[in-house]
Amino acid sequence: MKIVIIGGVAAGASAATKARRTNENAQIILFEQGEYVSFANCGLPYYVGGTIPKRESLLVVREELFRKRYNIDVRVLSQITKINRGRKTVTVFDKKNNTTYEESYDKLIIATGARPFVLPFLKDCENSYTCFTLYDVDKIKETLTNKLIKKSCSNWCWVYWYGTC
Repeated sequence: MKIVIIGGVAAGASAATKARRTNENAQIILFEQGEYVSFANCGLPYYVGGTIPKRESLLVVREELFRKRYNIDVRVLSQITKINRGRKTVTVFDKKNNTTYEESYDKLIIATGARPFVLPFLKDCENSYTCFTLYDVDKIKETLTNKLIKKSCSNWCWVYWYGTC
């Protein structure tokens, strides 16, 4: 059996390891469009605040671990652009090599996750950030380094600085 999983991080990584525990003989391929298959997303605010000092500490499970421990084929920087249900294939855009190919499957798991909701009045503000991915915290850390922040407010996945406009 060949299982294809679209999406990494929490949902996709959990689905992949559960699939492995359920079927030791399955061929499992996990596609992640970003650079990282899994990271500690709950640790992002702690990294921004300095409690977690190193960005690398957020990368708790890497591709190599999935391959060695779970025999899962992880393909980062691979975006699924089409699901062909009739043929049981997915079309993959390989961002590393700028190529497109098809991959077949017997079972398909879609674990693409969510996106943070940004309040409409903050969408165009240059000082509004989400804190949802490693790329988001990179932008936040850069802003903290380059600007004097007078006041801020935040919730779980969103940060806004005012007094810098």
